[in-house]
Amino acid sequence: MVTILPIKGVRYNQAAGLLYSDLITPPYDIISEQEQELFYQKSPYNIIRLEYGKSLPGDNEQNNRYTRAAFIFKAWLAENILIQEKEEAIYLYEQDFFYKGRFFTRQALFCGVKLTPFSRGEIIPHEETMAKPKADRLKLLQHCEANFSPVFGLFQDPELVVEKQSRQIKDKQEPVLTFEDGEKQRHKLWAIYDREFIKLTQFFFKDKHIYIADGHHRYETSLQFYEEKKKTSSTPEPYSHTLMALVNLYDAGLLTLPTHRLVISSKLNEESLLKALARNFAITEIPAPGDSEQLEKLLDHNLKGLQENWYSFGLYTEGQRFFILKIGENAPQIKEKHLFPWIDTMILQELVFTEIFGLAKSDIRNKSCLRYTQEAWEAKKTIDRKEARFAFFMNRPSLEEIVSLAEKGVRLPQKSTYFHPKFVTGLVINKLSV
Repeated sequence: MVTILPIKGVRYNQAAGLLYSDLITPPYDIISEQEQELFYQKSPYNIIRLEYGKSLPGDNEQNNRYTRAAFIFKAWLAENILIQEKEEAIYLYEQDFFYKGRFFTRQALFCGVKLTPFSRGEIIPHEETMAKPKADRLKLLQHCEANFSPVFGLFQDPELVVEKQSRQIKDKQEPVLTFEDGEKQRHKLWAIYDREFIKLTQFFFKDKHIYIADGHHRYETSLQFYEEKKKTSSTPEPYSHTLMALVNLYDAGLLTLPTHRLVISSKLNEESLLKALARNFAITEIPAPGDSEQLEKLLDHNLKGLQENWYSFGLYTEGQRFFILKIGENAPQIKEKHLFPWIDTMILQELVFTEIFGLAKSDIRNKSCLRYTQEAWEAKKTIDRKEARFAFFMNRPSLEEIVSLAEKGVRLPQKSTYFHPKFVTGLVINKLSV
């Protein structure tokens, strides 16, 4: 049983005259050091100082980015830069954006979700996690006792029940926040205090599952932090939930992108790689595309995902040659390793990165040998610039396949899914401590 909780959200005080587009950031895990500095420069109140603060020379146990985040968080609350709701609410959020000339609107509910172990089957993961990011997020949580960004969760609502209920709210009240950011995305946020709406929402989710789309590390550390509090605090209940942004799997604005893989270094050359691939894949060479539009058309035409029981991948080599790789479900390696009906990223990791390149899971997780990008043309240019050896082009992931595998307890390789755009950090903060 999934338990949804209204929260007394913490938001930037609009009366302070701050420009919201200068305050928000993407999720911490896609921010580079250069981007981190840019966010620092945008505003002295940018959420980067809380969510992903700088490490400084001389940092120690008493003075570091986690202690500084906790100090700044308390200061902003005291100065009314941030203000906390007096009443519990569920937040309705809309994100308008364009992608390749098409307009999308994605809707989400920001709320608290009761933390339960994955073994309970209420909250279901789909990707593997790594120790280092979890340790980082746990330290931040221990010092600040707040969720600065939401876990992105999916739920199944083919009848659009939540959307219909939300539409009634939007017809009755104005959003508490509306702004456009530097990416030309438009954000709208409604704070819903209506007890009837909250009760209906809680009732709707009682027999649902939530699938974690993004934020596995944040969820796992929230659960770990709650377990710690149960041992050390006489009142652990305020820590029993985490902030989530919940999106319907059938939302028309739910957009997933493929994440292409770049092999940075390898002992294999082009000839030896192709020879090794030929043991499992049917390989077809086609003319390399001359521009991004040609590449997109090539991928759209050749990488259709699993059709007629074939998996398809693109390969671009350091010799500037382009290949289509295909493997069927009846291939010996597929049967031997029980890989069918797994998705493309699992096939590629098992049969190519592990078997051919000899990469251990630690190599893949530490990103020491692989780089990832959603931009296919950028992947090709990286090879042309001799900054990587080989590029593997992936299919757009199927949400139905991901959910089906998640329900079976299968954890996918990291970067198997990429939801576009990311939820921004800084819209609603969930303060756990009283």
